Amino acid sequence: MSDDPHAEAQEAVAARRYWTLQFVRLAGIFLTFIGAMMVVDRIDGGALGPVLFVAGPLLFFAVPVLLARKWKSGR
Repeated sequence: MSDDPHAEAQEAVAARRYWTLQFVRLAGIFLTFIGAMMVVDRIDGGALGPVLFVAGPLLFFAVPVLLARKWKSGR
């Protein structure tokens, strides 16, 4: 690390954003898995299973791209 406090702050923001992206991807995998379990009736869920099964990959693939785009735009 450098002695520059501004650089350290930027590194902290980058690390926080990295871990946010990883958590979002992990949540997408988890939702997909739970949705699949509901679809094959391993756990109760009814109509929620297919919804989670579709929402999981969207969360895994689309949300990190949208977050990165938002962060790059500076909003």
